[in-house]
Amino acid sequence: MIFCILLAVAVPLFAEEPTQLDVLLLEENFHPELLRFTATLAPLREAELAFEVPGEVNTRPAELGQRVEPGQELLTLNPRRFKIQKQLRNAELQGAQSQFELAELNFHRSEILYRDSTLSQEAVDQSRYQRDAAQSLRDVARARLALARLDLMASSIRAPFAGEVAALHVEIGERVAAGQAALRLAARDTVILRAHVSATALNKLKIGLSAKVEPADGRPAFFASITHIGQVADPTSRRYPIELLAADPGGPLGILASLTVTSEQNLRGVELPATALRFRSNRAYTYIVAGSGNSGELVERQVEIGAELSGGRFFITDGLAPGDRVVEFGSVPFAPGQTVQIARTRRLQQERVGR
Repeated sequence: MIFCILLAVAVPLFAEEPTQLDVLLLEENFHPELLRFTATLAPLREAELAFEVPGEVNTRPAELGQRVEPGQELLTLNPRRFKIQKQLRNAELQGAQSQFELAELNFHRSEILYRDSTLSQEAVDQSRYQRDAAQSLRDVARARLALARLDLMASSIRAPFAGEVAALHVEIGERVAAGQAALRLAARDTVILRAHVSATALNKLKIGLSAKVEPADGRPAFFASITHIGQVADPTSRRYPIELLAADPGGPLGILASLTVTSEQNLRGVELPATALRFRSNRAYTYIVAGSGNSGELVERQVEIGAELSGGRFFITDGLAPGDRVVEFGSVPFAPGQTVQIARTRRLQQERVGR
């Protein structure tokens, strides 16, 4: 007996239909290029103040962090020695002045006697020499008194400008030498930001451009203006120095800050909503529908974000082109190579203008 085995092959009654997706048709757009770099936030003016004369620190009216005005006394030396020196020089001057007045009187008398033929020319010359010598001694004594007065004035340090006491290097009772740094004063009316940028960024900057400054300590952002652009690169980093000025924002200085400058040059690219992007390992990706018909395969693209825009949108400068059809991520799962059907096409640019 022969048995026949029939194999039944299951054939689907309906072929699986492609996933239906809405796509975004990209259009070319332009956006100002944003340049980002870091800078150090510092006072515009800083000065290390020192005594011009040696001595012992007597008083310290200023305290660390104190705001001071121009001419305000900050530190003093013991003035006793300087006052005695002034008294001594003043007494010397008085004596020299008396000697000069006497010599001047004798000289005039000798001239009168010479005209009466009572005194010789040699005696007159001798009297003139004594008068001139006394005058020189008086002038020397006057200069010494002026120096003693300057030393007395120099026994205290006064603020050359309004600012904040940034550092105190001496204590009361400490002996200091002339020229030894005793105090550091920092102006707080204006701050300066110093940064170094690449040659590419340098060509996109110009004096007068405004920068948004975000200090690293989290205080509110403020704005600064570019005032100087260096054309000679640092030999080590090969980066170029720039400086920006701003009104004092308050808070600590000497910290880092993030700067964002809007360049006058525009970036060319396309806009994408955040819902069309995915991120892996700090890189951004999106999916496009390849082809030109109503259906096609999904292709994954890595993209470069040039700027973050308002309304949850990003400006893409590389990886996409006008005319690409981008898929927005939704609840429907899909993967690269998958065939999809385009249900609806919309334009982001039109929606943005219509708002």
